[in-house]
Amino acid sequence: MLIALVPCSVSCQGTALDKKEGKTSHEFTILAYNVQNLFDLDGISQYNDFKPEHYGTSQLKRKLKSITDTLSKIGDGTGPEIVLLQEIELDRSPKEHLSATELLKKALGEKGLGPYNLAKGRIESISLNQSPAIVCVTLSKFPIKETRNHWTERARPILETHLDIEGQRLVVFNNHWKSGASSADTEPIRIQNASVLRKRIDELLKANPATDIVVGGDLNSHYNQKQVFKGIMPKTAVNDVLQSQGNEPLLQSPTQKLYNLWHELPPADRGSEVWKGEWGTLMHLVLSHGLYDDHGIQYRTDSFRVAILDDFNVLTGSEIPNRWYNDFGGIGISDHLPVLATFATASKGKRVEVGANHPESPAVLPKVDYTKAIDQAKSFDANASVSKNFRKIYSFEGQVVLNKPLTLKTKGTQIRLWSFDPKAQAILFAAQPGDSLNGYGYLSRYKGEWQLVVEKRVWLGNR
Repeated sequence: MLIALVPCSVSCQGTALDKKEGKTSHEFTILAYNVQNLFDLDGISQYNDFKPEHYGTSQLKRKLKSITDTLSKIGDGTGPEIVLLQEIELDRSPKEHLSATELLKKALGEKGLGPYNLAKGRIESISLNQSPAIVCVTLSKFPIKETRNHWTERARPILETHLDIEGQRLVVFNNHWKSGASSADTEPIRIQNASVLRKRIDELLKANPATDIVVGGDLNSHYNQKQVFKGIMPKTAVNDVLQSQGNEPLLQSPTQKLYNLWHELPPADRGSEVWKGEWGTLMHLVLSHGLYDDHGIQYRTDSFRVAILDDFNVLTGSEIPNRWYNDFGGIGISDHLPVLATFATASKGKRVEVGANHPESPAVLPKVDYTKAIDQAKSFDANASVSKNFRKIYSFEGQVVLNKPLTLKTKGTQIRLWSFDPKAQAILFAAQPGDSLNGYGYLSRYKGEWQLVVEKRVWLGNR
């Protein structure tokens, strides 16, 4: 993935259009962002990581700051006009404690963001015990005229909001489908999730084929899910059911198919999160035909971006997401990078022109380029194991002193070694006390203990 994807430290709206014409009052930004779990402090979390022994006042304060800082860095300082958030805890103690949503709204105001109207993905007719731990929340500087929540199997309700943008209606769907993008076992569940969404979209398009619709959020599917998992997924949720595709010119005429904005970028530049050394595209903004006609709301050509905020939400060198950890009172930002695009009220009589469309859908995902981080790596020593160095890459060289857990003595200190890569594991776990090991690893923690994680086999020296 190219570092030049979005080199924005202040604003991600530096498109050619913005630079030449300036952002008018009719333009607005939609951002989709999985915050990686914002929880309240009522102590009854359904996730163990957010029980009182792991998550307290410090973590909450820093988590809220990470979210508000992210939003404040995008746009004019008051945040994007429309924000689709995922992984906000569903309130389970409405009378005793402030909910995650209430805490977020308070923090947004204190930061000078918004002001926002708010809708949350809660189906009131379903009991708390049967509801998911986390939900979607939509923020809008525009009036919210209508809200609906759609039940999905083993996932979060799809949050539908109808927004009034200077008298024009925009329908926005905030999604967080079933997890496990690479799992053929969970794809049928995502197909159900997508079917619920597709059915509702078809209802809207039947009533008005030019309805302006934006589908956003964490679909837990890659834009090229069908190509990447062709051998194990004969039918996919995002491509076959939702009908997300990469032919932008198709949207200039009435069609049931949707345009996935990942196709605004070259394949090598597509990525919002990292899994096992590969860039994924789980975060999405997907558009209906109506956003390309000459009335209502229009998409601003070539405005889609991934919000890479240097020295903030990515790690220097690799540019991978600076994910959140509860350790040390809370560090990091999120394991997902936000995606965003610019829209505007239509110029009547002028349709949206096709921009730099890249319709190709490769059957592989881009590899993370660790070259720069490896080149900049310092040698691991006793002073390295501190919170500010979390996730930094270090070189190591020493002797094995223990093989369960695998522990290396190097430069007068000891450090555990681990890898998720089977090829690297085969070498590491074959090592016996007295054997020499050298290579690279990123600094991490497991159950309160420091460790260096070897990302892949090539990070190890010859053995």
